[in-house]
Parts: sequence; structure tokens; C-alpha cells
Amino acid sequence: MLSYEEILERALMVAMEGLDLEMAAESAGDEPLTDDDNEPVEVREIQTLADAGFMTRDNGVVIRLTDGRQYTLTLNQYR
Repeated sequence: MLSYEEILERALMVAMEGLDLEMAAESAGDEPLTDDDNEPVEVREIQTLADAGFMTRDNGVVIRLTDGRQYTLTLNQYR
């Protein structure tokens, strides 16, 4: 049986795969993200922390963008 963190991690991956950064910026009333060549930045890849090789017991995801930036979202239960 999957833990809450594992289920949430999978839900994050599904949500991030369909993420349109340009639409998200526009809905927030802001300009879309662009790279140095003025091309729109998009999500290139999403992996779990474990699949990306992070040495942690935490669940979460790594988000890699087309401009080379990388972000992590970590799931930690606090209650």
C-alpha cells in the first residue's frame, strides 16, 4: 500500500506533466517566462527525487525547465 507521501508525489508528477507555464503566468496577470533567446520556458522533465538520484528519504519531485533551471518540491508531513 502506498503512503500518503507517495500518492501525493504521483499526483504532483501528473499535475506537472500537464502544466503550461505560459498560461499560468497569463492567468496570474504576468508575462510568460522566457529564456535568453526570448523563447518561452517550458517544463522539460519531471522526476521523483529518488529517480533523480537525490540522497534523501523525503518524497518529492524535481522540475527541470527548458532554460536549464531546476527546482525541487519536497513533501514533508507536519501534522
